[in-house]
Amino acid sequence: MIIVTGTMEVAPGNEDQAKANFALAAEKCKSERGCIEYRFWQSVDQPTLFRVYEEWEDKDCLREHSAHPNFQAHADRMAPLGVTNRKLKMIEPGRIKDL
Repeated sequence: MIIVTGTMEVAPGNEDQAKANFALAAEKCKSERGCIEYRFWQSVDQPTLFRVYEEWEDKDCLREHSAHPNFQAHADRMAPLGVTNRKLKMIEPGRIKDL
């Protein structure tokens, strides 16, 4: 499994549109091959800050996602919103078990 997680900010005044864009992206991405989870959260203390969390079956699925029209459409919708401070990480857990 591959996890992508991190944060990004949008320009003040664009929070509602960003929220709508993320909701649409989550809906669309979940139908892509290998997408286990795609979620986002808006910070309570800093409304322009969003946390992204994705789980993919493997790197091939993540690569397909990066080339998928859904990915480009989301990037196009986010571009005018003044996205800054994008800090995303890819994590390859060695072993995951339920606690």
